Amino acid sequence: MRKKRPKSWENAKESALRLLALRDHSREEVRRKLRAKGFDREEIEEALQTLETRGILDDGRYAQRLAFYLAQEKLFGPQRISQKLFQKGIPADLIQEAMGKAEGGLATNARLRVVLGMKLKGRRLEQIFPNERRKLANYLRQRGFPWEDIQEAFQEAGGFTEKG
Repeated sequence: MRKKRPKSWENAKESALRLLALRDHSREEVRRKLRAKGFDREEIEEALQTLETRGILDDGRYAQRLAFYLAQEKLFGPQRISQKLFQKGIPADLIQEAMGKAEGGLATNARLRVVLGMKLKGRRLEQIFPNERRKLANYLRQRGFPWEDIQEAFQEAGGFTEKG
């Protein structure tokens, strides 16, 4: 099946609006998707500029919503949230701003302790074998929590003296 080549700027804008009607996207995500549909750079930039001017496409708003969702609902740590926002094409300054606002709900240490409690399932940390503790620490690192915070949480939960 042959790929149809879109012809006008209006098509690029309409295509972008259809994408944004489904869910929020970053400017970079919309750019990538329009490029994949065969629109040229001029058409894409003109459509993106119009959508930004009208407030339909807003990386700052998108970054804040995504950061809040990842922090409060998914209980991710700051490093994982930052990584996810970067993957979506959010500029570094907006990532920092969004991260600061996402911390307003449930702080990093509180999220870490919630995740730790869910994984321990009522057991105390000293009741699990050292290899399980290592796996748990690695799991928390993969969720984006800093190693120093993990060590502190483990010490509070019943002792953890190994260096990672």
